[in-house]
Amino acid sequence: MENENRESQSDGMELLENVVKSNIANTEQNIKLEFAIEDHTTLLNEVQMSLEVVNSNCENLFGILEMEQTKKAEFIASIPTQIEAVLSKESKDYLESFGKDIRWKKKFIWSGIGVFVFAVLVLIGSIYLATTWYKESIKAKSELRQDILNEIANEGKKIYDENKIKTLKENTQVMQLWIKKNPKKAEDFLRFKDGFEASKENK
Repeated sequence: MENENRESQSDGMELLENVVKSNIANTEQNIKLEFAIEDHTTLLNEVQMSLEVVNSNCENLFGILEMEQTKKAEFIASIPTQIEAVLSKESKDYLESFGKDIRWKKKFIWSGIGVFVFAVLVLIGSIYLATTWYKESIKAKSELRQDILNEIANEGKKIYDENKIKTLKENTQVMQLWIKKNPKKAEDFLRFKDGFEASKENK
């Protein structure tokens, strides 16, 4: 029985120790939680103060903007829409002479444009006439040349290339020299030539 009492007492002590430890742990956590709450409260207070400062600055800024808008509107309203200028006699004379100069320059410019357009038209006409005359002259030359060729052909004559005639003369001279130097061989050639010319005449 004593054993049971001792055991129950030791269990009670353990339970009491556990309760005390648990209370101590809870107390520490509560203290930490309280510090954290205080930190959060301090932070919230700082944020609130910052927001109040920002709000105050915004209100000041809006006030400044309203003042600027008012001043701007007053300034725009104070600008005159028409300005009356009183010119001296010298200024009026100068402006009148300037107007006359402008009128004269306008006439001069329009005259220059007219002359330029006329010159362009004359140039185009000249080009057209020159082209037409050139074509006609070429046509006339070709017709004249053809007439001359027809006249020569009617007379039974022909026009030959000078180089071909020169070559033919040279060949004839070479043949005559060859006939003189080779009279025996030349007889056969002369007989052949006579026969060729006779057959040509018969045709």
